[in-house]
Amino acid sequence: MQDVFDFYIYLVESLFNLVGYDFRFIISVLKPISFVLSLIFVFLIVWSIVKFRQIISSIKTPTKEPIFVMEATPESLEKWRKILEKGRSSDENERKFAIIEADTLIEKILDLAGYHGENLGERLKGVERGDIESLDDIWEAHKIRNRIAHEADFKLSPESAELALSHFEKALKELAYI
Repeated sequence: MQDVFDFYIYLVESLFNLVGYDFRFIISVLKPISFVLSLIFVFLIVWSIVKFRQIISSIKTPTKEPIFVMEATPESLEKWRKILEKGRSSDENERKFAIIEADTLIEKILDLAGYHGENLGERLKGVERGDIESLDDIWEAHKIRNRIAHEADFKLSPESAELALSHFEKALKELAYI
């Protein structure tokens, strides 16, 4: 191995001697330059790694703020209280109507937030995972609403109504409606 290295050094020295340059002088100039360039490249590599980690952490960290700022008003609290009251009714039709009202309310709020579509399902498909933490809860409650709307013989138990309304309530709190 040393023989191969010595051969290459000999070739390089011979080339420089042919053109009249002192090989030892060139090496003495190139060493400090390469040292400075190496320091610069090491700094750039470390800086790039730090910036890359910052970018990755900002992508992975979902925002905890609501997707838009809305203030809970006495009117919105009263409207939600009435929906809850209907949802706790012994009359199954009142409970169904409460679920449909809550679903419509979420649909309007998402429309105001800029999520467009013909219905809540289409709007929910436009919501990214990090935008709303309770996205899965809204989907579960919306599925119950769809069963009410599309299955004529669907029986809504008080427990199912309570579960759906609690899912809607979680989302409404997150969206700062109530």
